[in-house]
Amino acid sequence: MQILNSFTEKEKQEIPLALALGNFDGVHRGHQLLLQKCREESEANGWASAVLLWDPHPAKVLRHDDEVKFINTCSQKNKLIAALGLQYLFCLPFDQNTAALSPEDFVRRYLQDLFGVRKVYVGFNYSFGQNGVGTPEILQMLGEERGFAVSVIAPVTIDGEIVSSSLIRQKLLAGDIPAAAKLLGYAPILEGNVVPGKHRGTGLGFPTANIAVPAEQLLPSNGVYAAIAEYKDEQYPAILNIGMKPTFNGDQITVEVHIPGVHANLYNQFLRARLIKKIRDEQKFPSKDALSSQISRDLAASRRILQEDGDFMK
Repeated sequence: MQILNSFTEKEKQEIPLALALGNFDGVHRGHQLLLQKCREESEANGWASAVLLWDPHPAKVLRHDDEVKFINTCSQKNKLIAALGLQYLFCLPFDQNTAALSPEDFVRRYLQDLFGVRKVYVGFNYSFGQNGVGTPEILQMLGEERGFAVSVIAPVTIDGEIVSSSLIRQKLLAGDIPAAAKLLGYAPILEGNVVPGKHRGTGLGFPTANIAVPAEQLLPSNGVYAAIAEYKDEQYPAILNIGMKPTFNGDQITVEVHIPGVHANLYNQFLRARLIKKIRDEQKFPSKDALSSQISRDLAASRRILQEDGDFMK
């Protein structure tokens, strides 16, 4: 998949294009269906398949809030979309001028003049234009007027709930990792470079790798999780802790992974963890020995969970 930040008139003439629109936070099962339809119909019609994303995410511009959190980082989102086989990902700048476009101006400027789309794919709840007044129905009407088709993808439901990014965020914040994974279609991912810590885990006999998760990513609720750590194309059973280290009176949230049997120096290395299930909430222990004993129990619980969920070891 090519990731492009611009699109020329020459390219527009040479590439009949089908375009998927949306924020795609989580690239969940509903998004996957939309993107797969875009790819499949493009292949059948001889079109190129593409996704349009914005940088920064519109929520940061519209809410004026640098603390907005997302299920995926941009890098994770791009990899998940690429795995679905689309040919292009256009990442274009988003600002107040873009946000102020009416639905008609948005369609003319981007879908008609810039991309010259043959067909557009959107979700049932897609909105666009100033104040989000554009709806899928309005987009279909404008498409009919301006010579392109619009496919509106119906909601995907799992266990009676409509799959959505907001629902997945709720599940993550509640620590319900299996429910989030079911909606996503994959285990939630936390990743980043390993940074130095205070070596307290080593002192307890359980050395940990501190992952510098990007600030933009939503963290599940504080606690200990069974996880699969991925390092240099190898996978390892692990436990992951999200929290403030209350036993040591910590004052900031950290993400730490303990990988039994791995003694390599991981500093400055890239480490990915796939969360499988929450083991327990974060708690303060009366002593280091009490904490060490609990970590041993957490490791045993993690082994049981990972054995039961053997499909995640892929």
